[in-house]
Amino acid sequence: MPLAVSVLGLSVFALGTSEFMLSGLLQPIADDMDVSIPQAGLLISAFAIGMVVGAPLLAVATLRLPRKTTLVALITVFGLSQIAGALAPSYGIL
Repeated sequence: MPLAVSVLGLSVFALGTSEFMLSGLLQPIADDMDVSIPQAGLLISAFAIGMVVGAPLLAVATLRLPRKTTLVALITVFGLSQIAGALAPSYGIL
């Protein structure tokens, strides 16, 4: 199997599981951010809305761009966003 296919599969897995990962981490996130569990749960809704709204918009907005470059750029932005979220000092910034 080509390396690109493996990287693409890993990327799709990371995108799909990152939303569900928050469900298992609600209590630690709520404790760490000094918010209630329902407030921490809003992060799941915000992430899901971002994916549902953002994916079609990005698909349309990047139609004319080279697919491979666009995919690598967007996966990089996603990864950097995940790192920024992990390092966020407060709930508001997160």
